[in-house]
Amino acid sequence: MKIKKNSRLIAVALVLCLIPSLALATVKISLKLQGGLAYLQAGDVNPGTQAFFDWGKTYFAPPPGGKIEGGYTALHWGYEFGGDIIFELSPKIGIGIGAGYLQMSRDAPPFMMEIYDDPLEGTFKEFNVGTKLSAIPIRASLFLSLPVSKKIDITANAGISYYLQPEYHADWHVFLVNTIWTGPISRLSTTAEKKTAAIGLQGGVGVEGKFTQTMGLFIEAQGRYAKFRGFSGTSNSVPDEFNGGILPSFSETGKLYYNSVPLIPNAPRLIMVQSAPPAGPGGQPRLAVVDFSGVSLQAGVRIRF
Repeated sequence: MKIKKNSRLIAVALVLCLIPSLALATVKISLKLQGGLAYLQAGDVNPGTQAFFDWGKTYFAPPPGGKIEGGYTALHWGYEFGGDIIFELSPKIGIGIGAGYLQMSRDAPPFMMEIYDDPLEGTFKEFNVGTKLSAIPIRASLFLSLPVSKKIDITANAGISYYLQPEYHADWHVFLVNTIWTGPISRLSTTAEKKTAAIGLQGGVGVEGKFTQTMGLFIEAQGRYAKFRGFSGTSNSVPDEFNGGILPSFSETGKLYYNSVPLIPNAPRLIMVQSAPPAGPGGQPRLAVVDFSGVSLQAGVRIRF
């Protein structure tokens, strides 16, 4: 592992050392700025959160005549933006280095469930969830341009990315609502970050329209592979300060797992940080997968200097 880590650092250093020499050579430089919608696989984030709602349906199952409204909706859509400095070795080939920001998030309202023991009483148990994935990809890429006319190019790019601060955050709430909208509330909060090397691949194809010799507008589809385990952080179960809580209080520090959680009644299988998780189906606790892999549709501007 240490050898692999050192080799990555050497590769990054070589790229950084190469940039000044390219800038001084007879190489044209261009700047790409882009942004757009992103679709992420998300990994265990969705099933690990869906399990929280499934547990609530069972643990707080309403009697005959009761009802359950709402539920969890899988989270996939987000946004991505960034930029690349490209050193054009020829009119068709360039190499570049860039950075961006990738985020997928959703607050509680779309992820809400209400359990009524008696719909006429006005009391119910509410489950809601807020989730966020974010990362800062630093990338090195090869860029290709294929002219199809004086004003239009077909473009392609591919390369490797190093993901800085890939993070998973979630806030889950269980709220016993009475007729005056007060009652015990438990908040389950998880924050976990991958602090070791997070390497991914990316590539894309697009069309660029050149409006002047120095500026063009483009649209492109990007794909990426960035599937990570080994996130570390904390999970806390905190009761309401005034009305108390529904779930046991606890604070856990360690790795992010998609595994049974004995600290919660009936030990549901959730995506949470645990300091001492039980054995998983294969005999070992199952580390959670947080998957930034996916596709994005981006538009932007390319400026040539």
